[in-house]
Amino acid sequence: MSAPVAVTKGNTMFGFLVGTLSLIGFIKVARWGRYGHRGGPRRWMMRRLFQHLDTTPGQEKVIAQATENAERVMDQAREQLFRSRGTYANAVRAETFDSAAVNAAFEAQQASVDEVKKAVREGLQAVHEALSPEQRKRLGDLIEFGPRSLHGSGGCGHSRFGHSHHGDRPAGGEPSSVNL
Repeated sequence: MSAPVAVTKGNTMFGFLVGTLSLIGFIKVARWGRYGHRGGPRRWMMRRLFQHLDTTPGQEKVIAQATENAERVMDQAREQLFRSRGTYANAVRAETFDSAAVNAAFEAQQASVDEVKKAVREGLQAVHEALSPEQRKRLGDLIEFGPRSLHGSGGCGHSRFGHSHHGDRPAGGEPSSVNL
């Protein structure tokens, strides 16, 4: 068991900012296909995912519901983020800085991020329960290694982060042995 990590204001704020920026990026990508693009890349990605996992209609329904719920909660978090901008602007404009208002905005944003985490966790759990072990393995690889894992070429070997798809195996395929 690892030792507990001390939570400081600095690393909490950094984590919050990274999470918020990731959330905004995800929402922008997800929304690109919603308006006038006949489903756009989102619809294509879901169809490709279902093909890759060889899902049943019931499994597709579970995945679609989990995705839609996460998107709905992320939209709400995004709205909260934009509502907070006014609070930050007013605090900067004021004669004296309103630390209490800024802290309240941070708390509201953190609550939104917590809701996103809960929705994603519950969605992942529902998808996990709906899929077979082989499908879970495929989805896990897709989550870890990205869409390149869907293709025969480029999906094997080392990713840009130096992780191998084969655990302790080198890109050649056979387990390596080290004699010291």
